[in-house]
Amino acid sequence: MVAFSLQTGFEEPASALNIAPLDNALGLLQQFGFFKVVLPFLLIWAIFYAILLKTKVLGDDSQQTKNIAGVIATVAGFLVITYTPVVEAIAILLPQASFLLVAALLVIMTLAFIIPDWEEKVKTLRGPHLVVISVFILLIFLGIVGFAVGDRVPALYSLSALLSGQIAFAIPEEALNIYIAN
Repeated sequence: MVAFSLQTGFEEPASALNIAPLDNALGLLQQFGFFKVVLPFLLIWAIFYAILLKTKVLGDDSQQTKNIAGVIATVAGFLVITYTPVVEAIAILLPQASFLLVAALLVIMTLAFIIPDWEEKVKTLRGPHLVVISVFILLIFLGIVGFAVGDRVPALYSLSALLSGQIAFAIPEEALNIYIAN
């Protein structure tokens, strides 16, 4: 099969044109700034709007409260996307967070398949067990985030290096003397 190329004016094989509508659409969205501006704005807007309505900081669920929450969420979304390092961090973190969710779902599905009466055993998790599991998952997530965003958020990079054993947890001698003296 042969196709006529408008750019070169010559006939080229159709396979050489590499026409893929989805690739073209994603390329256009990327050039438009959809992934670096629109999606982070929508994410921040939705998070702020949901938090404002769920916590009822602005009052009851009247239409006026929803309007005010929408305005505040819009301003917060615009303020966040104007700060480039935050947008870049969001662009790095979201795929990794999605991967963690998929991995967690895979682990849960595997445990549910292997362990009989999985649902009943999960329902009995309360208090300290749930806290320990939550802290463990949070530390793993922060460790991964620290390596992903390392140079942009030094505190997270230091935490991830500490969690992975790359740096030793050392308390300065002066701090030790103060603790011992008290």
